[in-house]
Amino acid sequence: MHASGFVAVNRRDRRSAIESVRAAVRVLQSGQSMLVFPEGTRSPDGKLLPFKKGPFHLAMEAGVPVVPITIVGSHEAWPKGSVRLRAGEVVVHFHAPIDPRQFADKSEILAEVRAAIHSELPEQYQDSATDEAAAR
Repeated sequence: MHASGFVAVNRRDRRSAIESVRAAVRVLQSGQSMLVFPEGTRSPDGKLLPFKKGPFHLAMEAGVPVVPITIVGSHEAWPKGSVRLRAGEVVVHFHAPIDPRQFADKSEILAEVRAAIHSELPEQYQDSATDEAAAR
């Protein structure tokens, strides 16, 4: 994974996590793309979870666009905690790129990305909290 440019994040060690963000910035600035799941973990019920701030700090520091992606149906096909995949349809929506340079801080880009992802979620997967509260 390391040879492929994967950047592991140790969420239990703040100092290590900060160094991971620095390493990720270097990867992005080298021109390589990166896939980041801003929730940090899979949802137990398929609903959108609050986003972590790290990926948005990363985007702003690296100055690279963020392409929000909404994935619908993966919860049914592979529920959290299950080792068994199930047959089903998974739909992937790619949204327009968002330039982090147009935002004053990471909370603003976080809210914009979250709104884009949220816009393609069926009602049963939309979070119960308001987008604004979840973005904090």
